[in-house]
Amino acid sequence: MRKREGGQALILVLILLAIGTALVIPALQLTGTALKSTQIVLPRTRALYAADAAQEFILWKLLWDGLGKELMESADPNPSAHFAFDVCGAPVGVGVYMRAVAGVGGITLAGDDVIQPTKTVSPDTIPNDTTETVTYTIRLEQLSENTTQGLDAIYDILPKTLATTDYRTDSSYLSVDGGPWKSIPNPSIEEEGGQVRLKWPADYDPDTSANPFSSNSSDPNYFYGIRDFNVRQVKELRFKVDHEFKGDDKDSVLCNWVVLKVGDVTTVSGPQASLIVGSPARPEVCKTDGMIEVGKISDPEVIPPGVETDIEYTISMTSWYNEVQHIEQIIDYLPPGFSYITGSTGNLTTSEPLESFENLNGVDRWKLHWENLHESIAPEETLTLTFSANTTKNVSGSYYNEVMVLPAISAPAIFANIGVTDKEYFTGYSWNTGTVMVPAFDSSANATGVTINANMGLILEGISITSWQVD
Repeated sequence: MRKREGGQALILVLILLAIGTALVIPALQLTGTALKSTQIVLPRTRALYAADAAQEFILWKLLWDGLGKELMESADPNPSAHFAFDVCGAPVGVGVYMRAVAGVGGITLAGDDVIQPTKTVSPDTIPNDTTETVTYTIRLEQLSENTTQGLDAIYDILPKTLATTDYRTDSSYLSVDGGPWKSIPNPSIEEEGGQVRLKWPADYDPDTSANPFSSNSSDPNYFYGIRDFNVRQVKELRFKVDHEFKGDDKDSVLCNWVVLKVGDVTTVSGPQASLIVGSPARPEVCKTDGMIEVGKISDPEVIPPGVETDIEYTISMTSWYNEVQHIEQIIDYLPPGFSYITGSTGNLTTSEPLESFENLNGVDRWKLHWENLHESIAPEETLTLTFSANTTKNVSGSYYNEVMVLPAISAPAIFANIGVTDKEYFTGYSWNTGTVMVPAFDSSANATGVTINANMGLILEGISITSWQVD
């Protein structure tokens, strides 16, 4: 009996030895792999913690150690700071960059304009007495967060010396979001009072608003979807003209206008795309285009969060008309949360504006109205109006100011006959200028191949982290 049991035990031992051999070899291989992985993973983990610690250091420096104030007061146009140190044996470097630029999101504008047109020309300087082909480019950007109304039509008002035959047939192209240029139908070519305007779509009727740009891809007026915009979307239209620059063109500046039809809203660009012919005495001046160019600056442009701050605004008004004009009204729309400082108006007038708290496109803001000014402005003269406002902003962002300047004069027929009113033609509109910013900060920390990129904005007694990415 015992001999039989002994034989069975031997068999079991042999089986265990066979299984053990099969298990031990993979186990040893797994152990070796684990040891090698530890040598790889542990340094990366250490680097990850080091980079994370560096970012936490930047958060502390911005919030409690005065780094945010230091960067905001820096004279460097691109303020930044850089640090290098050791975190438990892991070397790490980190940089922080102040970003105080206009935001990329939609803007709630004070008026009804939603798409901002800007115009360029290439080449922009040509000799006298030459025949030249120039390319005009109309840039359209949806600034407003209101995208409910599409673009109906585009008018381009050519310089007064250009003729109806100067437009080059089949030279119109469209680019969407910087994409390829695609051919679009030719515009209609119209003449009023000796001046030429182009119109896309060619069959658009300004009196009835019939035949606008279409959202239907099968419609001839689809134009690759030019009608509908997303917030901050950019679309460009370009075309060519061939012209012999002589006679009245010599030693002059030829400017171009764009007029947009967006539903019931007419947006007028003002004189742009200055084409300098020869050697004019004042190459920056479009004398015969007759409007007031309006600009606005703020001081300071960057303010700290949670701190009550006074901002001085300067409105500049330059006349490009060849006769004396009279400024009748100035209307300024303060950013939300900004209030006018009584008695701060200066330069052009010391009269106090009428103040009204209004809801403009869903946003409550103060409207300042200087009326019945009757201030004369000579050709090429620049006048300024200064005033101050007070605010406390607790969140990083860009806060825009808008101003409108209204003179008293009549619009030329080339504009009036397509529905541009005197007010629309001559009202100088600043768009989203006079920007005051509570800055945001980008930071990047690197430790032995591990990088953490972050973006953060200062808020009252704290920091808001908007992104945190590990690479």
